[in-house]
Amino acid sequence: MGNKTSRAGFPDVQLFLTQRLARLAGANSMRAIREGLLWLVPCLLVSALFLILSALAQMSGQPEPVVRVLAGLHAEIGSILPLLVAASIGYMLSIRHRLPRLPVTFLCFAHVQMAIYLLSEHPRAAATLVLFISIASPLITVPLMARLSRLRWTRIARTGFVSENVREVMNLVVPGALVAVLLVLLLLGLQQVLPDLTRAELPLAIAGPETPYRSGLTLALLNSVLWFFGVQGYYAMQPFFQVLDQAVVANAAAMAQGLQAPWALSGGLMGSFVFIGGSGATLSLALAVLLFCRGRGLRVLALAALPISLLNVNEILLFGLPIILNLRLLVPFLAVPAINLVVAVTVVQAGWVAPASMVLPLTAPVVFNAYVSTGGDMAAVVLQLALTALGALIYAPYVRAIDRLGQDDGAIVLHALDTTFSRLPEEAGLIVRDPLVQAHQAQARRETMLAHIRRISEYEFHLEFQPQVSHRSGLCLGCEALLRARDAQGRLQQPGSFLRWLADAGLMREVDLWVAGAAVRQSRHWRQEGFAMPISINVSGATLTSPEHCSRLMLLLAQARGQVGVEITEEEMVGDVEAIRRAIGQIHALGAKVSIDDFGTGFSSMSYLHQFDVDAIKIDRSFVVASGHAKGELVLDGLLRFCEALQLNVVAEGVETEAQLQALGFEGDLLVQGWYFSRALPGEKLPQFARDCAARAGGGTV
Repeated sequence: MGNKTSRAGFPDVQLFLTQRLARLAGANSMRAIREGLLWLVPCLLVSALFLILSALAQMSGQPEPVVRVLAGLHAEIGSILPLLVAASIGYMLSIRHRLPRLPVTFLCFAHVQMAIYLLSEHPRAAATLVLFISIASPLITVPLMARLSRLRWTRIARTGFVSENVREVMNLVVPGALVAVLLVLLLLGLQQVLPDLTRAELPLAIAGPETPYRSGLTLALLNSVLWFFGVQGYYAMQPFFQVLDQAVVANAAAMAQGLQAPWALSGGLMGSFVFIGGSGATLSLALAVLLFCRGRGLRVLALAALPISLLNVNEILLFGLPIILNLRLLVPFLAVPAINLVVAVTVVQAGWVAPASMVLPLTAPVVFNAYVSTGGDMAAVVLQLALTALGALIYAPYVRAIDRLGQDDGAIVLHALDTTFSRLPEEAGLIVRDPLVQAHQAQARRETMLAHIRRISEYEFHLEFQPQVSHRSGLCLGCEALLRARDAQGRLQQPGSFLRWLADAGLMREVDLWVAGAAVRQSRHWRQEGFAMPISINVSGATLTSPEHCSRLMLLLAQARGQVGVEITEEEMVGDVEAIRRAIGQIHALGAKVSIDDFGTGFSSMSYLHQFDVDAIKIDRSFVVASGHAKGELVLDGLLRFCEALQLNVVAEGVETEAQLQALGFEGDLLVQGWYFSRALPGEKLPQFARDCAARAGGGTV
């Protein structure tokens, strides 16, 4: 019994860790680092190419100017990497915070340049800390600029005076300047408070070659941990590897003088024997998949990854298998580089393999890097191949487990119910999906959406108002604002043809604010003409749960003096309950009404009536249409009786016939909305409709 409990507990722990890791992976900062740094891979490969060419030129006896130019090109590209890192992360964060992309990118670029200047008197600090600053600073400065840009006093350009692009750029000037000043003060303050920071001894302590086992294991494990969370370890740890590259230079200088090379641990050893195929020694992983897996999908993925794994680049495996946040591969991903490190240092210290004496990038080709960095020692090549094979054997059982998981249908037998639950076929096939096909499909979806958004950008939007007539008195007591659009040719477009694309593009909050503003302007215009009529507008949950957009919505509704209320669909209430509850309270404080739209069609309909303080519900048209059948009539009648018991106001949507109207037996004052009374009307025609209703009601007819 105890064994069963123990075995049952492990999946619970694994599930907990998986959920936590998934949440961390989805964090905005992690996603920005992960996706932003991936853009720099081409620059890194170009830089590595020039360094490899310079090494080849030096080995083949090419003129010194040729070697110097090639090495200089590598150094120049490397010197701008911190600037590119900050720019790429800043660009990703600007998308998340809805800021203008390129201005934010350039500001992040400038922030790092300021840090480089402030640290220029401390070269070691600059070489060590600037890259960390380039990763960390956008994570702080971009959200801060977004928060500042929402403050009224930071906005230079107002809506309506300039174009949208000019307005966005101008309104970023003050936040950008304030953040730049704060960043400078922070850096200066750190230099004053922590003088040791500018000397940056930390990398030497961690990467010191005089303690090869401790330092090497620390770097190998730290690099693997960073990559496991999707952070490109090469960039984050470049200062540490620079220290180890100095050990290679020291080895070369000692050997040139006929002395024994002093350092076993060096950048050459890490690149040639520890990170074989990239972080986690994933060339061994690719070979293990090819040798021990039967699943076609995994083998195809490994074959695709193999050529660039020979250049120590493993993004295909990291993101395609995936390795990132994959608990099933965490142990070998940490263990293989650590074992490689221990074996390689031991062999070099024993004198069986020559120490590295030529600086090569971590992306130098496999076999080539071992042979060249050790001055042409064939024993180094043998050691590298042996470590690759050893790593494949270590990865093998984990790869087999994943292979079996891919072949398992995931069926779970529920003996008590005498049934079986099977996972969706899509889940079982996740591991064999072709990332290239997925990329093309995603690109096609983006292009389709962009084409629709470009077309929609030419539309002219306006509101129409569908009357809500009292079933008891026949008076028009309210109306719903409905969004309408005309294309460039003046043709009326149905809401379903454009709202879904605006929603896919994440623009519904802007749509809500536009509708609210237009409704408030119409209400003000009616008041100026001596006419008043409550208006209800549809608002998405995204608007109510966004502090910025909810605040802007309340400012608009306040201008209507309680005449513009809000309808929220049931599906929108599934999200942040507390935020929606606060928003409803703010709307009530303005004197406006809140109703649940499409009641009865969403999830847990009844639960919303005690969770949220709503004034009315709108019965969905489907219930009204179904009233023509016996069961449908019973359902509608029961729903109306339920609302009566809770003393809720009711609006019935989609009433088109006399029979549907008569089916609405309700003791309270029920409002009817539908073509039976009127279609949606332009704003200038609604007052006359309301007066006509009043005249008919006074005459005793509806």
